[in-house]
Order: sequence, then C-alpha cells, then structure tokens
Amino acid sequence: MKYHIDYIEFWATGHCNLNCKGCSSCSPLSEEWFLDSSSIHKDLLKLKELSITIHNITILGGEPLLHPKLNEIMDAVKDVYPDSRLGVITNGLLLLKMSPQFWDICVKYNVKFNVTCFPVMSDKMMHGIEEKLKECHLEYRLTRKKQFNKILTTDHTEDIHKISKACGCNKAYNLKNGKISRCTVPMAMPILNKRFNAGMIELGIFDIYSAKDGAEIIDFLNQLNDSCKNCSAHPIKVKWEKVVKEPELSDWII
Repeated sequence: MKYHIDYIEFWATGHCNLNCKGCSSCSPLSEEWFLDSSSIHKDLLKLKELSITIHNITILGGEPLLHPKLNEIMDAVKDVYPDSRLGVITNGLLLLKMSPQFWDICVKYNVKFNVTCFPVMSDKMMHGIEEKLKECHLEYRLTRKKQFNKILTTDHTEDIHKISKACGCNKAYNLKNGKISRCTVPMAMPILNKRFNAGMIELGIFDIYSAKDGAEIIDFLNQLNDSCKNCSAHPIKVKWEKVVKEPELSDWII
C-alpha cells in the first residue's frame, strides 16, 4: 500500500547570516551546523522503503545557502525522490554570489525558490535576484517580510483544537536526524530550552526508524499532540527586527 505526504521540509543548516528575533528555527541560538548529505539521503530512503511518496521537498535553515555542499544535498534528495518537487527557502542575501555549478544544478532539478526579503535587502538586490531567477527559468516567489508571527507561549493550558485552528504551519512536516514532526516547532523547542530553560514541551517528534509501516508515520502526523500547546491560539504580529544584543526569551514568547 502506498502512503502520501504532500510536503516535507528539512534544515540544511542550523545557523543563519541574519539574526532575526523570533526566528522559527531558533537560528540566533544555534551553533554552526551543516547537514550531511548522507543523513538526509538515509532518512528519505527510509520513508521511501515505507512506501511513502512525497510531492514537495523543501530545503531551509537557518540559511541553506550557507551550506558549502548544498549541491550534494540536492543530489541526495533527487536520488531518492526524483519525481518530487524540490524547493529552497532562503533570505536571498547570498543568491547572487552562488557559483555557476549551483545554478546549473538548480536548473537541472527545476528548483523552486521562496525568497523571504527582509528589510536589510535593497530594492536593487531584490531586482537582481528576480532577474537571475528569470534568466534561469526557475519558478520563484519573492516576499517582502516586515513582520513575524509570534506564536509561542509558556502558557500550555489553551485548548489544543483552538490552537490548531489558529495554526499557520499547514502540515509543513519537518524531517531531521531520523525524526519527523508535524512542523518546525517540536524540533526547535530543545534549542529554546537549552538556552533559556524555558519549560517548552519537548514532544511531538517521531522516530521514523521505529515505524512498522508508513501508516504509523502518517497516523502520527495526522494527530494533534501536546507539542501543539507550545503555540498560542492567539498569535500576534510583531515588527521584524534583528537581535541587537543577546537574544532573550521574550524575543520568541508572547
């Protein structure tokens, strides 16, 4: 029997070249870390062995363009899931500095780019990125980002179904080191707790290598769990800012 996942994303790096308050990946709190291509190849192969098909696979971070072997990461994905749509989410600050080999492989795999353009990016750079992507005939979306959604809370008493209705993750499943979660939040909470002893719930992560079959993974992903209580049913919008000194817990928590 075949099982289907529409969208999976994974971190190529933990760190970033920006220092955004409230970063959903907690990159300002992360040490330098680069994903090994053999690791993601192994994890995707396990999902495939469990008869799971994947429509969209997206590379993010941190900032994925910091990865010195991002080409190998893309090769690893397409080796296992050649028919999946490959995407990259980036802040775009390094795009115009990427090598010809990088652009060649993006064209080869018809990579889709979602470029989040923060206020530090000039209109000139944004225009240059758009021209480069058009030149390569790649699908893209450039989004001006002036606000972040602040979603996390240390009050874990809100109704989980109300939280789910307010959720903006839209089944953006996250894969990391043999584990899968319903979104980025469960993967990021250990980072927040390590830095601030924040008391965030460290649940909602499933070991794909413990699965008896693909149905067990799909069932897990379709069920709300206590990790959802890390988020508020009443998220707020805040002005995008960089961390100017040391990050504080209040940068993430409502």
